[in-house]
Amino acid sequence: MCILNVFLVPHTHDDVGWLLTVQGYYETQVRNILDTTVAALQANPKRKFIYVEQAFFTLWWNDARTTDAQRNAVKQFVNEGRWEFIIGAWVMPDEACTTYGGIIDQMTLGHQFLLNTFGVRPTKGWQIDPFGASSVTPVLEKLAGFDAHLIDRITDKDTYQNSQRLEFMWQGVPALGTKGQIFTEIMGGGGYCDWLGQFNFENDPVNPSNVAKYGQQFVNMAQGRSNWYKTPNILAEWGCDFAFQNAAPMFHSMDQVVDWLQSNALTTHVNVSYATPSQYYDSVWQYAEKQNIAWPNTDQQDYFPYLASLWWTGYYTSRVELKGFVREGEATSHIAEPLFSVGNSIYHLDSKSTFDAINQLRVANGYAQHHDGVTGTSVPEVVEMYKNYLIDGINVALKSAAVVLNQWIMKGPTVGSLVPGGDALLSIANGQTVAVVLFNGLGWSRSDVVVFPVNRSDLVVVDSNLKPVPYQISPATGGNITSSYQLFFPAFLNGLGYQTYFVSAPSQEIHQPPQFQPLVEDTTIENSVLSITYSQSTNRISHLTNKKTGVSISVDQNLLQYRSIRSGAYAFGPDGPATPISNSPQTAIIKGNLVTEIVTQFPASSDSNYAKQTVRLYSNQGNPDIEEFAEIWFDIGPLPSHIEVVTAFNTSIDSQNLLTSEDNGFQFMKRTYNWGTGIESNYYPIIYASFINDPFAQLSVVAERSHGVSSQANGEIEVMIHRNPDMGDGFGPGLTDTTRVYPGLRVLLDKPEFAFAGVRRQSYLYNFPLSAFTSVTTTSDWLKSFNTAGSLLQGDLPANIHLLSLNALDATSKNVILRLAHIFDLDEDPVLSMPVTLDLSKIFSQPIAQITETTLTANQNLSTATIITINPKDIRTFLIQFK
Repeated sequence: MCILNVFLVPHTHDDVGWLLTVQGYYETQVRNILDTTVAALQANPKRKFIYVEQAFFTLWWNDARTTDAQRNAVKQFVNEGRWEFIIGAWVMPDEACTTYGGIIDQMTLGHQFLLNTFGVRPTKGWQIDPFGASSVTPVLEKLAGFDAHLIDRITDKDTYQNSQRLEFMWQGVPALGTKGQIFTEIMGGGGYCDWLGQFNFENDPVNPSNVAKYGQQFVNMAQGRSNWYKTPNILAEWGCDFAFQNAAPMFHSMDQVVDWLQSNALTTHVNVSYATPSQYYDSVWQYAEKQNIAWPNTDQQDYFPYLASLWWTGYYTSRVELKGFVREGEATSHIAEPLFSVGNSIYHLDSKSTFDAINQLRVANGYAQHHDGVTGTSVPEVVEMYKNYLIDGINVALKSAAVVLNQWIMKGPTVGSLVPGGDALLSIANGQTVAVVLFNGLGWSRSDVVVFPVNRSDLVVVDSNLKPVPYQISPATGGNITSSYQLFFPAFLNGLGYQTYFVSAPSQEIHQPPQFQPLVEDTTIENSVLSITYSQSTNRISHLTNKKTGVSISVDQNLLQYRSIRSGAYAFGPDGPATPISNSPQTAIIKGNLVTEIVTQFPASSDSNYAKQTVRLYSNQGNPDIEEFAEIWFDIGPLPSHIEVVTAFNTSIDSQNLLTSEDNGFQFMKRTYNWGTGIESNYYPIIYASFINDPFAQLSVVAERSHGVSSQANGEIEVMIHRNPDMGDGFGPGLTDTTRVYPGLRVLLDKPEFAFAGVRRQSYLYNFPLSAFTSVTTTSDWLKSFNTAGSLLQGDLPANIHLLSLNALDATSKNVILRLAHIFDLDEDPVLSMPVTLDLSKIFSQPIAQITETTLTANQNLSTATIITINPKDIRTFLIQFK
């Protein structure tokens, strides 16, 4: 009979916020875990331990109460292979609501700490608690140098166990081939707490009289799992949430069980020892190689949605306000990071204080990637913690960015300095001028219509050559805008560049802005690309046409609501199909030279009005960046109890009930409708974009934060905008959300063969908006003191290559992490899906002294080539130094 080798892996799963704040968990539980586990490993050299969340470990490492002896002990354990850092990221990230850039950044934060502190590079994934599994996470881990990936929470695990399919080679992004393929294991049984559930010892410590009972119980559990796997190796993950708060008695009891099992291995045929995942996988692979075991391949599959008695599809939308701050934090990093990286290299600023500000935002963004962070599944106090960390991080990062930008554009003695945002425009007085300096964090030139709240209607806009710029001042329509008016004007910026505009107020207010008019007949609004027809009888959109390609569809866009009966923070459980919020929406239109707005109120009753939307259509001489989409801004809430609001587009597209959405804003996945499993089982995450199509037309929606998306009927696509179940689903904190939220969508229509170019580009333009910095000045003074335009690039990056990262490695080394991502998949576009060859030495306007290609998190060098070819869906990472 074959001996079963059981690898007993002591672990703790420490949520970086959930029922307590980060600091609350650290002080009451995590510090005890690390203190007592270090002592337990010192007491017995056979014991081992793994740890995941560097957000907590760095708190402990830097805690004044942690002794040098404890730190040195951990270093010794790591060197001996008795303490392994698994994943090694800042948190164990969510996989549904996160972007691929957000996941990478928090991985890098943790990996760089481990490299600098211990000289180690994590190689094993351990995604045991996220609610479903993305196809992108294993690919990112493989690009980071990992060789194994572990997941737990998936639907229908029994099917995989019974057919020995818990182990496989996962190729989540087929375009990458074996470069993105990784050995993956689904954790068997009930999950990552199974073994601790049987071997807790808290109420019945092991002693000579009961050790045989525990030993036989262990044997039975191991043998019961032996048929699930292709090799005689079993991973016994001994731990759970915040386990080992008093490690000594736990290890003392388990030591006796392990000793009994080892002494009885010849009769039980079960061999047990403390181990790490690396030891376990080495044994699995060695056996498989000897026995010529071939692992099955899984291509372009993910594991959404997740079913655990209820369908966990509500968290795709839970806490919409927080989800907006998370995306804003990532967008702000895309502004502040490159300014600091290049600006510090050129101007040698006070790098320590500026870097500390940048790092504060990195940490805040990292916390938010946690699977109870961006998901909105924490208690309200913790939601506020994430939000406040993000707000503070965004503010200090933008202030530091303003300092660097001010230094960069300076050309002589200065008469002013930049501050983040457009507040100066709110209080502009008669005769004053405000310099508006816009910065573009993307690697492509772009056009945008920028919008500022203002309190007067007589402003004038000119460019840096003092030539008039077309602009529009309209009554404020956004629900989160408290000003009287909004100022719109178009801006063009080079990639990674800045551009200056001047907004002035005359000596007295003389301009009368356009006013809203009721919709009294069928009305068509259009620019040179799109045409939108509103029906006067319904006060809703009835037709949408792309004038350039001739695609035209009928569409009924409406705001609907589901009523919750079994929903919570995690699960979505409606009582039936969605119904209209209002049978009598009220619509008004305002037409201007630059933007036409149609505002619709959806009164639920005479005394309940919690839903409003504004549709904007921009016009700017046929510029596709500005004219190829309709923009919808929602103003939703506070919602009544048990209400979940969606916007639905019912169209004439024959989509065959097929929806396409993205994993982590990176990999499109086709979603076939699951008949007979309910409304909620057909919801999926939308991160950047989702669409429905047929051979003739594709309707795409682009989001600026994560939501749930579904297609509940042929030709229909709906996005959940806000939810207030005001109840629990039995899986943790309930969800009561009475916030008023203002999310947005961009809607595109095109032929399917042309659609991907627009969808991909708009995904990045929308999620990485221009950042504004302002200063009260005079045009003459500003032109004497500052340059008005510039770029950190020699020219645009190719349209299919995204400048994913330009981040300083640290405050002092001058090393900068450069990441370039090919954002197109195979066969999405005849041109943009092709490989791209670049000369890295010719990308930036500042000369480069050194280029080294590395793994994804910049913790291992790969090559020094400067001319590279980037294939579809590949992400390449480099350490560079500017001269």
